[in-house]
Amino acid sequence: MKREELVPQLRQAYSDERLGGVEKVRDQGYENLWFVVPPPPPQKSPSGLPAHALSKAVRLIEQLPRADQADPLDHLVSHLFLRREAVQSSRMEGTWSTIDHVFTPGEIHKGGEVKSELASVLGYAHALEAEFQAALKTGQKIFSKALVCRLHKKVVGKDPAFRGISGQVRNSPVFIGGLSRKEASIYNPTPPRHIERCLKQSMEWHSDRELIEFGDSGMGMALPTRMAIGHAHFEAVHPFSDGNGRVGRMLMTLQMAAHQVLPLYLSGYIEVQKDHYMKALREAQKRLKFGPIVEFICEAILDSHAEMKDTKSAIVNLPDEWRSRGSFRSDSSASRILELLITNPIITVSQIQDTLKVTRPAANNAAAQLVHAKVLRERTGQARNRLFAAEEVLELLARKFSEPPSAALLRARQLLLIE
Repeated sequence: MKREELVPQLRQAYSDERLGGVEKVRDQGYENLWFVVPPPPPQKSPSGLPAHALSKAVRLIEQLPRADQADPLDHLVSHLFLRREAVQSSRMEGTWSTIDHVFTPGEIHKGGEVKSELASVLGYAHALEAEFQAALKTGQKIFSKALVCRLHKKVVGKDPAFRGISGQVRNSPVFIGGLSRKEASIYNPTPPRHIERCLKQSMEWHSDRELIEFGDSGMGMALPTRMAIGHAHFEAVHPFSDGNGRVGRMLMTLQMAAHQVLPLYLSGYIEVQKDHYMKALREAQKRLKFGPIVEFICEAILDSHAEMKDTKSAIVNLPDEWRSRGSFRSDSSASRILELLITNPIITVSQIQDTLKVTRPAANNAAAQLVHAKVLRERTGQARNRLFAAEEVLELLARKFSEPPSAALLRARQLLLIE
């Protein structure tokens, strides 16, 4: 990163009297680099924000189901998309798992304390689910250093690629970009001695009641603006040696949950628009120009809502489609298990047995009927611990962002040998 790339406010040498600046560190090998000490996030709406995009995004968020009033289908789709978010967000950082993995029953994937990419992605999903519920209860009070450390520990604690102590802020300098060459970096985030203070500023801003209430009343920074600016500032602080992107995207989800709505999940959009995202992020961090990142987040909100709406429409029709294929008796075990397949698209005989409170032979018979009706596909080809997959649900969730649901359903039905 070249010092000349920074806006004048950041280009100056940092001092306690100035809001932001650059500073060098004494760590061996880093002595010649400038590191950015970010100023606190702004208390008033910056100039140059995209009014039209903001208006559309704000209207859409206000139309999202409130968590305490949402119907079961809305909660169901949120449950599915939270797990899709864990896969997509982790994949952006090189931690690979699949939709299949996050829905495979725990009795098959028992990780214990063993590190694996799957364990990391599951940790992401479980952490986000827990903190999502906490945000609904406590609102903006949830945002704190303790929160980000909890998230970080659960996300990278079992990531085999992570080196360091999960859940603890870093005590050494890092650089971003440059293909491992410090001199070619694109951004050098907060020097270690400033991290605690800058992270405190970030979380106090996220939880600033007056700022939030003014924004929600239309007299200040609306939620999409706060999501964008808060994300850019958190990533500029870069409190951890790795895992900041995943934690930063989780914070945006929790901002929506603290707003008391079922959140949208933005990582799928960010993943396919990563170059656009990185450019907008650098404009905010190096030039303190927030218009591009606000516009990007507004577009992510709009497109992610369309994606979720299309998926919801496809999923809601599946149980009736399945019933028509098998002509199951309404009181049969096969019919009774159909709704479960939406939330648990990979299932075992033991799950059928436990859920329906039926005998093992009855559960086996239900699975066999669903395979014969081409609702499920038996994947393992073994006598014990067999896995049965509702391929249509899995393909809908695994499809590339913005791909039509019809294409995913076609692939699934080819697997199921449906003509």
